[in-house]
Amino acid sequence: MEFFFFLDVYADRQLIDYYILTFKLRDITSVGMHKWNSRNYIREVKDWGRFVKTAYDITLYELGDEIERFRSVEEGLREGYKIAYKEASRRGAKEIVPAIGPGNPPVEVIKRVFPEEFHLQEFPKDLNKFLENIVKETAKEMSKRGKDDDAIPF
Repeated sequence: MEFFFFLDVYADRQLIDYYILTFKLRDITSVGMHKWNSRNYIREVKDWGRFVKTAYDITLYELGDEIERFRSVEEGLREGYKIAYKEASRRGAKEIVPAIGPGNPPVEVIKRVFPEEFHLQEFPKDLNKFLENIVKETAKEMSKRGKDDDAIPF
């Protein structure tokens, strides 16, 4: 059965979503799956050793173009995240974190292969208040940025 992981990272608030790792598994008992929109997504890896041993035909893509093939799914994940992390660093991001959700590797997998230690925010208890604060902060940030953006550079 063929699977994929989106190796997305956030460079501050900008999503870098160019990289996908595809692979097949000989033994799907090593993973827990979740069906969503008629696709099977891996939501957990129950047995890491068996998962790594039974993964094959591992290919890393950038924007749909093949970059490289790997013998190990772990190596493919490491390399894909390393490339995405470098891209985020090149953009001058202060905080680089992996994206999580359907299609992304489970958090326990990301922790094994991500090039740097990361910390994810806990889900807010009061979502409305959290979203209101984001809107306020973004408006302040945009007003600070926008003052000189329209100036003609002479």
